Amino acid sequence: MKEITSEEFDKLKLHGRGSSGPLYNRLLKMKVGDGLIIYKSEWKPKYPPTAILNRLEKKFGLRFERGALADRTGWAVKRVK
Repeated sequence: MKEITSEEFDKLKLHGRGSSGPLYNRLLKMKVGDGLIIYKSEWKPKYPPTAILNRLEKKFGLRFERGALADRTGWAVKRVK
């Protein structure tokens, strides 16, 4: 165990609680008309990004147009509402 100062604590990179991953936060901040491509090579979870999109739509009433890229290398997402 080690005691740290407030400044040291502020510099730490902490793991988010629950639904606070980078994609979740990025999608939540998207404005209507914004788009995003998520490449499979960068996607680490076992579930697809659509699981996060469905959660955001249900919880916040946001709407997204989404689909797999034709070459199957990832997904495209666009906020529509």
